[in-house]
Amino acid sequence: MTTLWDNRSQILHHILNGQVRLVGGCVRDFLLNRSFADRDMATPLCPQEVIDLLDKNHIPHVDIGKDFGTIIAKLDGVPFEITTLRKDIKTDGRHAVVAWTNRWSTDARRRDFTINALYADITGKIWDYVGGLDDLKAAQLRFIGNPEQRIKEDYLRILRYFRFFALMHQKEMPADVMQAIQHTQDGLKTLSMERRRDEMFKILCASDSKKTLRVMQKLGLLTPVLTQIAFSKKQKQYFKQHNMEKMLATFQFLV
Repeated sequence: MTTLWDNRSQILHHILNGQVRLVGGCVRDFLLNRSFADRDMATPLCPQEVIDLLDKNHIPHVDIGKDFGTIIAKLDGVPFEITTLRKDIKTDGRHAVVAWTNRWSTDARRRDFTINALYADITGKIWDYVGGLDDLKAAQLRFIGNPEQRIKEDYLRILRYFRFFALMHQKEMPADVMQAIQHTQDGLKTLSMERRRDEMFKILCASDSKKTLRVMQKLGLLTPVLTQIAFSKKQKQYFKQHNMEKMLATFQFLV
């Protein structure tokens, strides 16, 4: 099984003076015994402190979102996203104004789903502030806080919900989530085509995609906003390699 803390992430842990934990997808997938490629990190250090420590140790890095607290460090060409603990001050469904915090629990509560708000320190201890471990064991996908409020903060969370709905092989959707999605689905029109396309691609590639698409269809989500999007050449090649054209046509995707 893939090691959670590989050699490169351990080096970054040392460079950042131990003030860093792995977070999100890598922790979730590790606990589910699934393979993962990316190791995202969270730290109470502010972005400039991260940059200064990386510079001091001659680690190349890219500032892709300093205003949002994210610095990408590259070790042997492998990227690691390092994001400062933060809280959302204001959101508009697409963008957020954030402030830094030194509280891990505050950072956890601003994330989307409980299973994505798990942190792992260098010893392998899992830090869970919102009940994500219990939800993983129960194969339950749950928003952190009020579903409708969380969706209104970023409408992409509607599509992320269905991606993880497929990942968890969830049998049914809770009534409050169904109602929240029905109330907010028009917000998908405000998102860029690229954001909608890439999230839909991940849904289509999921092992439980047909069932998930049927649920989305039942809720009236498979409108031109989601089906008539321009997939990239690489994404179209994936569809062809996996003989997905018939399935896509069934749900009226344009490829």
